Amino acid sequence: MIVHLLGVVLISGVLTTFGAATAAGSPLQLEASAQATTEQAPKKAKKAKKPKDPDKAAKTKKPKTKKPKSDQPAPDEPIDPDAEEAPPVEVPGPFVWKQHPSFRYKKAVRVDFEAKFQEDGHSSYQGSDKAAGLDPWEMHRNRIGIQGTLFKHIDFEVERELTEQELTEKDITAGITPKSQWKDVNVNVDYIKNAQIQVGKFKIPFGLDELTGVTHNDYVYRSAGANYLAPARDIGAMVHGRFFKRGLSYATGVFLHDGDNARSKKIAGGDQTFAARVTGKPFRRLSHTWFDALELGTALAFTHVTDDSFRPNGLRGRTIMTQDNFALPVYVKGQRSRWEGDLDWTVGPASLRAEYTRVVDERRNQSFTDGDLPDARYRSWYISGTWLITGETKTRPVKPDRELFGGGLGAVEVAVRYERIMFDSVNGAVDAFSNPRAENILPTGERALTLGVNWTVNRFIKLQFNGIREHVDDPDRNPVPNGEAFWSRVVRLQLVL
Repeated sequence: MIVHLLGVVLISGVLTTFGAATAAGSPLQLEASAQATTEQAPKKAKKAKKPKDPDKAAKTKKPKTKKPKSDQPAPDEPIDPDAEEAPPVEVPGPFVWKQHPSFRYKKAVRVDFEAKFQEDGHSSYQGSDKAAGLDPWEMHRNRIGIQGTLFKHIDFEVERELTEQELTEKDITAGITPKSQWKDVNVNVDYIKNAQIQVGKFKIPFGLDELTGVTHNDYVYRSAGANYLAPARDIGAMVHGRFFKRGLSYATGVFLHDGDNARSKKIAGGDQTFAARVTGKPFRRLSHTWFDALELGTALAFTHVTDDSFRPNGLRGRTIMTQDNFALPVYVKGQRSRWEGDLDWTVGPASLRAEYTRVVDERRNQSFTDGDLPDARYRSWYISGTWLITGETKTRPVKPDRELFGGGLGAVEVAVRYERIMFDSVNGAVDAFSNPRAENILPTGERALTLGVNWTVNRFIKLQFNGIREHVDDPDRNPVPNGEAFWSRVVRLQLVL
């Protein structure tokens, strides 16, 4: 672990130095620019200085103190489509480096090259290395991609995962395959700002935590509700836009299926899906200081689910890091209905997030006598808070006022999240069982507490340290003896370019 940290610090220094040199321009460019300015500018005659008034007291100038800040945008910082883009660093040829290494041709073409790397070191309960296939170190994400703009109004993005390790050895042995390595592959047309059209593969507009980018997360892992109840990415078409100076935003679309989170080799997942999401800032006029960044959101999604597969097609529940199954899918058929409500609030260095998700699956003709069964129900919620103890204003990603090797130590943030996820059935009239065709599904779920420290070294590098306490409701499906709670520890090294 020490070797990894030393490597990160070394890379941090190189990138910070390179970024500063790129922003300032090379010495040759500065010298040439100064020389050209001197040669081109005509010499002006010097004006005679006025004699100083001896009776007038000389003004004492106060020394100016400047606080070094990181004015360069981070590679994973969202681009504001309404803001005027600052001119990139001038270098010979069509290649520049502002947020990313980029190719540009006048104002008609922009292609940015991106990379995201995340390496995890973790440990959990005794025996988790064999029972859950938990390696001490793994390359969790290794993504490369491009994004850009054509003719100012056509945005595109292509991103591929090279070595993602989302599954344990136990999952692979059981025949479960990893998710598609193609992540975001889409085109967005914004000739009409209030009705932009996006087509391709991207995230279904559902869930605050799920829609937060992987490099912007306050924790190493998303909440259980985001991982197993929210749809995630799928192929489809969406219309989205903003009104009232971003006081109201919407997104609605149709998709071929209901996302990567609902599918695996053993779970077919749902088919055609309609989803819609609305977010707003209803209280910002009351106080710009307190409520300008208070945003409320809600979303719904409806999916057609079949029983064509001989295996159960419901949703599942697993522990956060070790991914031990505690809620197995049940047989479902009919309509899958999702609803969620969320709150996202940032004030100065602090942030607060909360989200509630409810999913219901119909179970038509799924009893042993081909009758209907009570709906399967899945619910989750979390509440999360963060505080930047170094005093920066909270943003995602966090921008340090003083980067490491740039006059400071970076930004340090503490975070805490408590969450709950539950699986059962609606209005079961008989005793509960864990059988996938049981009339009354045996209630089960998990509680989890995550404590975290995030160190944003500079705009390229972030380190995250998380301690996770989990407790599974069903002692028979708890990975530790006697149904006790257990702790997991994880550190993540993140590099974005």
